[in-house]
Amino acid sequence: MNYLPNAFDPPVWYLVMPVCGAADQVFTEKRYADILAARLNNDQRNALIKVEDYTFMPFAVHLIIREVALSADMWWPAFMHAILEELNKKWPGGGLSWCDDTSERIADAEAFEHRAYELLYLPVWKGLATDPEGYAYNSINNRAKIDL
Repeated sequence: MNYLPNAFDPPVWYLVMPVCGAADQVFTEKRYADILAARLNNDQRNALIKVEDYTFMPFAVHLIIREVALSADMWWPAFMHAILEELNKKWPGGGLSWCDDTSERIADAEAFEHRAYELLYLPVWKGLATDPEGYAYNSINNRAKIDL
């Protein structure tokens, strides 16, 4: 894939947000996926960030985002806090928290393609689907209805 010069400026990030405190799947249930989608779509409408790709695993959110009005280090903590607050309102007994979240700046086309491929095939590697097109909560099927 050919990219225009400066395609990774503003910065692009690969973010992983695993949740702790849940015995049942979280992000592949519609009511919880809807919380994520609503916030991501709102942040995109307000031009804070741009979602490039996503995969919601049962216990983790994987995003590739592009900075727009806010840097990732300003947007991401506020996003995580807001999502966790909404999840705990709906989660039986609350008690969810983020654990071991990671971020990686994607600096070039090779890194972008590597992370996009990984994000796409993660459900297959984890045995949740036989191919990426068969997994509902990713950028291909977009069951969460995130503005891509």
